[in-house]
Amino acid sequence: MRYRWPIVPDIAMATISLSRGLDLPIAGAASGAPVPLDLPATVGLLPPEFVGFVPRMAVQEGDAVQRGTPLLFHKSNPDLLLLSPVAGRVKEVRRGARRVITEVIIEVGGDGAVSHRQWTPAELSKIPRDEATTGLLRSGFWPHLTTRPLDKIADPARPAQAILVSGTETGPLQPGADVLIPADGKTALQAGLYVLKALIDGPVYVTTPAGSRHPAFQGLEGVSTSEFSGPHPSGDPAVQVNHLCPPTGASGVVWTIRAWDVWLIGRFFLEGSYPGDRVYAAVGLGVKQPRFVSTVQGAPIAHILGAISDGVRIIRGSVLTGESVSSDAYTSYYRRGVHVLPEAVERKVLGWAMPDLGTFSVYAAYVKGLLGSKTPADVRPGVYGGHRAMIPIGQYERVIASPDILPDPLFRSMIAGDIEEATKLGLLELSPEEAALCTYICPSKNEFQILLRESLAAYEKEN
Repeated sequence: MRYRWPIVPDIAMATISLSRGLDLPIAGAASGAPVPLDLPATVGLLPPEFVGFVPRMAVQEGDAVQRGTPLLFHKSNPDLLLLSPVAGRVKEVRRGARRVITEVIIEVGGDGAVSHRQWTPAELSKIPRDEATTGLLRSGFWPHLTTRPLDKIADPARPAQAILVSGTETGPLQPGADVLIPADGKTALQAGLYVLKALIDGPVYVTTPAGSRHPAFQGLEGVSTSEFSGPHPSGDPAVQVNHLCPPTGASGVVWTIRAWDVWLIGRFFLEGSYPGDRVYAAVGLGVKQPRFVSTVQGAPIAHILGAISDGVRIIRGSVLTGESVSSDAYTSYYRRGVHVLPEAVERKVLGWAMPDLGTFSVYAAYVKGLLGSKTPADVRPGVYGGHRAMIPIGQYERVIASPDILPDPLFRSMIAGDIEEATKLGLLELSPEEAALCTYICPSKNEFQILLRESLAAYEKEN
């Protein structure tokens, strides 16, 4: 247990308990309070992270910047900005194919910050929609609002039917609200919710883990609060949307955002400057000392990991939906965990015939699986077999937590490229986390998360 919150009176709220899903018992969890780190020499901003954002430079190499200085703006909406998390100098702008901007590197130096209007909680409770929209676009936090379906940056010109604020995190070893929002964070969280409430006419939903006693979530105003329990992906915002507020109509859209990012939005409006501090988790057996650290947004991954073992794979984000990167990469705008897995996969003679008490298996192929043990295990990135045709034996249903999705016919339609049929079967409702879990348990070694991404791209092209 990371923290123990004081007991407070129960507040009536809806509780949704999901039985389907899978918690991966991976060893190497972080614990304790976040460790403060010194400022790194450089930080990085990664434009390819922002789906639907076409970056244009607002500064040039060599320019001096303050914390909160606009670095990039969206080509089709110049008011949508990405800001510098630190003061310093633009050291380098890295480009990829077709000169697409891939990284903006800032050399850290100084402590200046761009100033904005400071609002009071009372003022924010009545903030007009145009001021909330403009302020949020220019705050650097608008990209945290993403759409269901398609998981793209929200379009301010296309208001959502509802906004879901997820205060849950069930991804393997990923940090949640107990670490990312302080106990005294209610004022800023409520301020951020006031801003979100002003953006739309529809409801704002807030979800928390079942039984949570985090003080910041107690007695929030103007929102509908629900609890979620169950294995991963019960904490996934996309799954929660499917249960609480699914989009309606052909063009319906729901926006999602994490509660810790709403807390940062509240701080921006209350403090009048961009909060560049972030908490990250360095986890996995490849990290010699798994820990939470307090540093700045976009810090180098090597800066937060500390000492790591040789022969490892570094994953920015969750082992299910993150991306493999090198140690000289930078941390994510969205993801708060960096997972380090031992790369080597040991081959055992007649391993399939051995009891192997320490090996985790979804299909109870080993004694550990038969006993139902949830003891953390040394899980490594091995494929354990070759790719083959999809075998529809009903195994995927056990990890699909969204309602009314039949994964076998859905995946068959996606593989066949029948986007129209796949849409009818739940293509737009399936979440990347669910697709990744299906990949993990698939006996045919199919990459369903990649298949989902390709199918959604084909859907957008056809529509």
